[in-house]
Amino acid sequence: MIEEIIGIIIIIMAIRTILAKNKAERMLYVNVIDFAVSALIALTVDSPFGLIIAITFFITSTIGSNAIAYTLNRLENEIILDE
Repeated sequence: MIEEIIGIIIIIMAIRTILAKNKAERMLYVNVIDFAVSALIALTVDSPFGLIIAITFFITSTIGSNAIAYTLNRLENEIILDE
């Protein structure tokens, strides 16, 4: 049951990513998809190697979320010059 809920969350976030007009919103939705996929891997692959894959995917998702936070911070500080 939990796998189906996570799958629905991934689908909803994918649709919201496609429909979002703001770049910052898109990055946040992709971040949710990353963490949901790592949870889905951990729940569905029922072996020690599956756990290693889930941990690896979670760590890379965390690094990706840090990159997204850094990018969003830079977008707030960005100065746009109108020509």
